[in-house]
Amino acid sequence: MPSDLISIDEMFIDTSAMRFSSVLLIVSLVLLAGCSSTDAPLTPVAIAGGKVVGIPIGRNGPQPGRSNGYEVIYAAIVPGEQVTQLVYKFAFSAPPSVKLTRVVVDDISDEQSSPMIDDSQPWLDQNLWRSERKPLDCKDPLLAWIYTVTPSMRVYRFLITDSTGKQTTLYQLTGYPPYVKSAMRHSFGEKY
Repeated sequence: MPSDLISIDEMFIDTSAMRFSSVLLIVSLVLLAGCSSTDAPLTPVAIAGGKVVGIPIGRNGPQPGRSNGYEVIYAAIVPGEQVTQLVYKFAFSAPPSVKLTRVVVDDISDEQSSPMIDDSQPWLDQNLWRSERKPLDCKDPLLAWIYTVTPSMRVYRFLITDSTGKQTTLYQLTGYPPYVKSAMRHSFGEKY
């Protein structure tokens, strides 16, 4: 992950001592996602609608989704301002001089896809698009996967439309091992 694109302070709002360990674990996941080699083989991953997509997964984990000069910087969930909230955050880099007209991000991990972001006025800052979903309460159905004790793989689909009408699709896999999910649940007051 290029370190000059975004600082950790910009990505994570809350770094209080109470949730520092959760934030640290999530940061390590995001950083590991960008550390795999660029020639990773495509691994078939099941997505919504019973379909399968190829995701590049190297020895250090999933690679950032890349296509047509775009590259996913992060697709993650982080603590919100309140202890019982989580926030989905997304970012990608874009080719120089491109103008975007729409960005749609969906979580396509489950049987049904779930809309995350629909940005009809996307803004690029130094070729970087960023957005976040409003904070979700820990009991929101979109977060049901956090309450399982097994590892979770979340697949996010970025549909990017530029001013010429050209569409680009990026897929990003983000893995959440049991210890990260446990830290999230503990911050909600759960005992497992």
